[in-house]
Amino acid sequence: MKKSDVLRELFDEKIIKIINIFLEEPEKHFSLTQTSSMTKVNVATTLRILERLVKKEIIEITYMGKSKFYKLKQGEKTIALNRLLKKEEHITDFIDKIRTIPKIKRIILESKTDEGAKVIIVGSPAPSDKIAAIIKDIEEKYKFKIQYVTLSEEQFEGMEKMGLYNFNKKIIWDRDQNED
Repeated sequence: MKKSDVLRELFDEKIIKIINIFLEEPEKHFSLTQTSSMTKVNVATTLRILERLVKKEIIEITYMGKSKFYKLKQGEKTIALNRLLKKEEHITDFIDKIRTIPKIKRIILESKTDEGAKVIIVGSPAPSDKIAAIIKDIEEKYKFKIQYVTLSEEQFEGMEKMGLYNFNKKIIWDRDQNED
């Protein structure tokens, strides 16, 4: 279970929805009604949550004329929140690009840190030049290093049958289950 999933179970989903709006666009100012409509949380509840986040110094208020706008406050608290709640954009982007290669059948996440990931790519034959180009793009875009090894479908199935490795717990994308 991911950290962000644990947080979603512990905290009110409405609070997380509102925080995520600000984390996705940290430089943007949002009005109360914008925040409410984007999160589909009623205005009164959104206001109470925003006021709480302002007191906790996660959100800051900016006045423009008579209007109030809310923006993510930069600081240690928001950096920590971003780490806890951020979507795994680098992994999602990697999967989206890898799935365009028809010969690749699945991706297994062996391990992951904040700096990078180790993956096993299953496909026959997996084109290493295309994979390397995708990994280079991810590293440049997100400063996230992906190391990989490839297995043929036969190797993957053989290792599973022999009980050498339980891949199913770590499969993050499977062509057979995700698309035709």
